[in-house]
Amino acid sequence: MQYDGYSHDRGKPKMSSDLGYSEDDLAADLRTWWDDQVADADDPFADPRPPRAGTIFEVVPVVDSLGVVTALVTIGKHVGFDVPPRLIKAGGYRSFEEMLAHLLPRIRALVIQRRKKEAA
Repeated sequence: MQYDGYSHDRGKPKMSSDLGYSEDDLAADLRTWWDDQVADADDPFADPRPPRAGTIFEVVPVVDSLGVVTALVTIGKHVGFDVPPRLIKAGGYRSFEEMLAHLLPRIRALVIQRRKKEAA
């Protein structure tokens, strides 16, 4: 899934600027964070990774849920409040696209919920 800069709630595109933060900027910062997490894959001096195909490593996520907790700091900087770890998928994510597709709608819903409480 490629992120296109729009929110997709029930098929109706919604500009992320309505939320008070830029989902494009958040996605870009999360991409940087993700790349830092998996950077050792390209490091010629890192320990070699075990083969994934046909082993237990094939089903293990690339970044586990505990590792993703550190991304909450990046998310919090964009939305302006601490984001609870319950938004993270148990076990983690096998790709950046999977993480983004899972987290963005949940972050959006949390921001909308918080804005409604603040307005009340």
